[in-house]
Amino acid sequence: MSTSVAKPGIDRRQASVAAVPEEKMVEARQTPQHRTPPQPGPGKQKKKKPSKIAMVRMGYEQLVCTVVRPPRVSYGVEDLGMPCKRVNGAFVERVDFEVANDRGETLRCSRWAPNPATRRHILYLHSNSSCRLAVVRSPLLATAASLGATLVAFDFAGCGISDGDVVTLGIHERADVAKLIATIKARDPAAQIVLWGRSMGAASALLYCEAYDDPAVSALVLDSPFLSLKTLADDVVKRVAPKAPRCGVACLLCCLKRSVKSRTGGVDVMKVSCEPAARKATRPALFVSGVRDVLAPPKTHGEPLERAYAAPSKLLTFDGEHNSPRPRWIYEETRAFLLAAFAPDLEPLRRALEDAPAPAGADAPLVTKATTI
Repeated sequence: MSTSVAKPGIDRRQASVAAVPEEKMVEARQTPQHRTPPQPGPGKQKKKKPSKIAMVRMGYEQLVCTVVRPPRVSYGVEDLGMPCKRVNGAFVERVDFEVANDRGETLRCSRWAPNPATRRHILYLHSNSSCRLAVVRSPLLATAASLGATLVAFDFAGCGISDGDVVTLGIHERADVAKLIATIKARDPAAQIVLWGRSMGAASALLYCEAYDDPAVSALVLDSPFLSLKTLADDVVKRVAPKAPRCGVACLLCCLKRSVKSRTGGVDVMKVSCEPAARKATRPALFVSGVRDVLAPPKTHGEPLERAYAAPSKLLTFDGEHNSPRPRWIYEETRAFLLAAFAPDLEPLRRALEDAPAPAGADAPLVTKATTI
């Protein structure tokens, strides 16, 4: 340890002051109100708080992206699992393929076919921020395999690893559905097809059936569909800003419509409405909705759609949100509905929609049916 030694003629107190650097002495002499505040270093520069105008712009940009450019899932083909595997005791082989849509965009697709193959096909249509990975990360594939059905899934344009930059919540997507159905029928002209859609996918299924009325489509499974985009926007505004003036909301929606049209090449997604399609429906449908869904609440979306649906239908509600994992009993009910939809006559389907037990001699269910909520 070093010891400071006082120089001759300087007392100990003066020696201790002399050992203090000059800049520290200057700081010590300053009174608190006159001290120079410490300056941030080059790596610690103080961030400026964004202005209110900048915050409004950022919020508006997020709103536009929520409609046409939601978060995109990035993945590799290896994430889809092994090309050949056993699912619920059934041997299933996956084949990846590509389809070009009418806009010149490449859609990445997969087909999980049982061995031996049957004419039963399920075409899964994902939500706006999802992709075909959903079928291997949920009981979807197991449900299809238990029915001996071929499961086909793809990434909509602007989603997953397909081409494209934007989604249109059903307008362009119904044409993509048409391309996939044409591909399925090219391989098997006698294919029985069920459309299983979730959120944007459910809307796309309804809009497809309205536009094409394809006899190859036997039934629809509609998970969390929305009545219309206008109703969806109104629900969001009422939840986020319940005291917002109606004139302000109308102005916001007008600006949103203009911004979305500029990014989608003139597509007016605010006109998307599933209610007219439901009123013209000719295929049986099973509706699914979460009671805690704040994006598409059953009271303003699922229930009105199911009431307006012209063909035989049933609504299942479960204790969950828009993006919650679906409980197992939902897949059990869906399986019973699909089994009836694939039957050669309508009696099993009528019984399935009326909560009757499965027909005698039918395939064994995955588990015992649970009580619905």
